[in-house]
Amino acid sequence: MADQRTGDLRQVIYADSQTVLIRDETNATTLIPRRTFGNELGTRYRARHEATPQIDGGQYEQLRTSLAEYNDQDGRKAQHKADALREALDLLAGTTADEPKRTGDQEQTDDQEIEFEEIPGIGPRTASNLRRQGFVTVTSINTASDDVLRAIPGIGPDALAKIRAFVAEQP
Repeated sequence: MADQRTGDLRQVIYADSQTVLIRDETNATTLIPRRTFGNELGTRYRARHEATPQIDGGQYEQLRTSLAEYNDQDGRKAQHKADALREALDLLAGTTADEPKRTGDQEQTDDQEIEFEEIPGIGPRTASNLRRQGFVTVTSINTASDDVLRAIPGIGPDALAKIRAFVAEQP
């Protein structure tokens, strides 16, 4: 979409009933109240009909990377952005924080949780960062790309190798 006030091109990367998260051409993001965005849609913000939405796995990884960056920042604004991104990731995964993740109609209640602290070299802070990003089960680690996991604070090449090896040993 085009911002009529500044002439910048913007992309809505997340929207819910209360907030809209917009990214501009410099990859800066802005969190806008949904009501304000709705009032300005058509006047300040105009859809570009030639634009095609980019909904793919790359967007999912970008959201995860942005979430990891916002979690490392201090301040209220970063926390609001992190919360919005968590909600966006839940929407993409088809879940909410209150319900278990699903594959088709089958709940993943039998998926084994990982005790990251049992992995040599993984401390409580890194374990907490993994859990905060939604990585708590064998399946969640196995389905995540290396890039997504390495975007989490405390996960470097060595830690990633240890996590992958530990998960591979699980039944």
